[in-house]
Amino acid sequence: MSNTTSSTINRIRRRSEPAVGHTKILEGEALLKDMRAYRKKVAASPEAARKFLVELGVLTPEGKRKNLIRG
Repeated sequence: MSNTTSSTINRIRRRSEPAVGHTKILEGEALLKDMRAYRKKVAASPEAARKFLVELGVLTPEGKRKNLIRG
């Protein structure tokens, strides 16, 4: 593997891993409470909802639906 491929893989791996010290492990009622709070944050405005859906990969940055099923 070349250095550029290796550095690219490491860069991708670093982005996908949670930041140290920023991960919460919740269970039960605490998890549900956190999920409800996040839902309120995402649904607070159309812009926040659109940003969430773009990050999720359901919408394009232009606001168009992505074709997720290919056959």
